[in-house]
Amino acid sequence: MKSSVGIGKPLKYLAALVGLAAASMCAAAPVEDSKAADTLIMNAKVTTLDSEQPSAEAVAIKGGKILAVGTTEQVMHNHRGSATKVIDAGQRRLIPGLNDSHSHYLRGGNTFTGELRWDGVPSLAIALDMVKQQAAVTPKGQWVRVVGGFTPWQFKEQRLPTPQELDAVAPDTPVFIQYFYSEIVINKAGLKALNITKDTQFPDGSETLKDASGNPNGVFRATPSPNILYGLLAKLPPFDAATAAQSTQYFFHQLARFGLTSVIDAGGGGFNFPDDYQVSMQVMRAKKLPLRVSFYLFTQHPGKELEDYQNWMKDNTAGHNFDEVREHGFELEGGGEWVLWKAGDFENFRSARPTQDADMEEKMEPIVRLFISKRWPFRIHATYDESVTRLLNVIEKVNKDTPLNGLRWAIDHAETVKAPNMDRIKALGGGVAIQDRMFFLGDDFVERYGAKAAENAPPVRQLLAKGIPVGMGTDGTRSSFNPWLGLYFLTTGKVGSDRTVLGPDNRVSREEALKLYSWGSAWFSQEEDVKGRIKVGQFADMALLSADYMTVPDKDIKSIESVLTIVDGKPVWGAGSFAGLAPAAPALVPSWSPNKKFGSFYTGK
Repeated sequence: MKSSVGIGKPLKYLAALVGLAAASMCAAAPVEDSKAADTLIMNAKVTTLDSEQPSAEAVAIKGGKILAVGTTEQVMHNHRGSATKVIDAGQRRLIPGLNDSHSHYLRGGNTFTGELRWDGVPSLAIALDMVKQQAAVTPKGQWVRVVGGFTPWQFKEQRLPTPQELDAVAPDTPVFIQYFYSEIVINKAGLKALNITKDTQFPDGSETLKDASGNPNGVFRATPSPNILYGLLAKLPPFDAATAAQSTQYFFHQLARFGLTSVIDAGGGGFNFPDDYQVSMQVMRAKKLPLRVSFYLFTQHPGKELEDYQNWMKDNTAGHNFDEVREHGFELEGGGEWVLWKAGDFENFRSARPTQDADMEEKMEPIVRLFISKRWPFRIHATYDESVTRLLNVIEKVNKDTPLNGLRWAIDHAETVKAPNMDRIKALGGGVAIQDRMFFLGDDFVERYGAKAAENAPPVRQLLAKGIPVGMGTDGTRSSFNPWLGLYFLTTGKVGSDRTVLGPDNRVSREEALKLYSWGSAWFSQEEDVKGRIKVGQFADMALLSADYMTVPDKDIKSIESVLTIVDGKPVWGAGSFAGLAPAAPALVPSWSPNKKFGSFYTGK
């Protein structure tokens, strides 16, 4: 008979005896304080990602750093002091903390607890019933909003809801549904709340579907510009500062639930520094931001990008850590991802590839020169190889007379980058941050560009073979914030619809994928020497898993969570028998938050 955690009772009993035996060996003679660990995790299956010591059984932590890695007997004998806290992992898998190389969590945290999440929901019927239930408790003046985290291809119906279906389940409550940066569906109550009529003007590069009378029917599409989506989303009521701070705290607690210990934030449209960062800074300074955060600054004013960066550089230094308590706690890294609006090539695979303006290079050149001269690392959004070509032309030109000299820079996304441009990136010392966007958009990509092209979107194997630094991320929150979906995609090639998209020669092993999501991502914040591995001297950031990532069936990778997440040597998330080791969950506000009934990720429970 199996236990609830998947370990047979005799085997679990034996493991417990081993742990107790190891503990008793050192109980009578604790080591001197200088060698004693603050915390010791024993009886674990440790994947270290350290080539010199790939696996272990125990880890000792002191002062927020890893003090020792080895067998349970060794570590207990050498580092168990009278005050050492000993945690028995019960033969669970312990991994380096996950690090999201590209996210929008600082912006997303401000409204997270007001969002209904369809992450993982298997059918549109269930999704619509969730809208119905949430509409019943949403107060007047607020919306039911689903702002990413899903793909219609995950539903058995494999489509988005219609405005009429939203009307049926929420006739009086405004509803806003956004699918990535492709499409928005709004019900009649929402159109009325936004005062949208046949006379309402919408930005170029968008499509508004109309009814028989010529009125907008509630479907708005990016074709391909997402400006219409940004504009409509910005009209929804925001949280006040106190609620936004509580929402951010709760959201980062949920990130820790999935084993994330660090994130690299890329800013986002409508999220300006420093004003819009005050909420997250407030949470950080109150010591309630459990993860390490590195962030890049996203320019907000089309046509004035150079001015934005010049102004930021007057008062800020790249690499500055705003966290007075924790090393590498809340750090400004540089500029990106949207360094120039004219360079944008939107990843809306439901629409044709966009082309950048003819004067893009002329406008980009002074920005790149500024970054290099001021030694600001930078990252540039580029989905398509054609865009990468033009951006590399600029960087190469500037590099000839204003050398990069090792300055960190990267291309973000790069789903269709080709070998010649990979060689150019390598020659310039750049990296490529990839995401799990294809898990959500892979079917759209196949419909437009074909299955063959999708096999190498992104070309993970080629990038690694060329020695280019590669990190993995989510691009959340318009996609899901769950990193295990990306690990599943990289190792199986499967996307949200269960279609196999990534080619067999372009997939990676589970350990390789884990490396991309930890040590690989650390390169993009210049932290590869201090985190991403379970190695002596590195930050004590790690996660103990609910199931063994290295051995579970492929399909079960998607449902892995952390039962104990440790950042800076301290538990920040605990579940099950480990729950008492971590601080209590933040209070969930507002009172009508969809998370209260549905949680932040659908599990079917």
